[in-house]
Amino acid sequence: MLTSEQEIVLVEFLAHVYASVRWKQMKTSKNPYDIFCNRVKASTRRSNIYEFASRLCNYLGISSLPVCAVECIDSLRPDDVNVLNTLSREYLPLCVKAISKAKEIKEKRKKQKKKGENQDEEN
Repeated sequence: MLTSEQEIVLVEFLAHVYASVRWKQMKTSKNPYDIFCNRVKASTRRSNIYEFASRLCNYLGISSLPVCAVECIDSLRPDDVNVLNTLSREYLPLCVKAISKAKEIKEKRKKQKKKGENQDEEN
C-alpha cells in the first residue's frame, strides 16, 4: 500500500508521461486511455522504478521527460518494490487520476506558450 504522498508523486509522474506522449501521431484505432493503462500495467513487471520508467517511455514512444518527472521517480526509488507492486494491482484508478492531472498540465503548457508568444509580439 502506498502512502498518500507516494500516491501523489506517482500520479504526478504518470501525468507527466501521459502529457509527453504525442497521441495524434500514434496510428491506432484504440482509445489513448486504454493504451496508456495497458502500457503502465505491462511496465510494472520491471525490477525497479528506473526500469519501469524506461520501459513505459519506450512503449509510448517517448525519448525524454521533463526534469520534474525524473524528480518524481527519484523520490519513489527508496520504496520502488512496494510502488511497483501496488501499481501493478491498482493501476487503473492511478492511471485515471494521472490522465486527469495530465490534462491540467497540458492546459498549463498551452497558457505558458500563448503568454510567451504574446510577450514576443509586444517586443
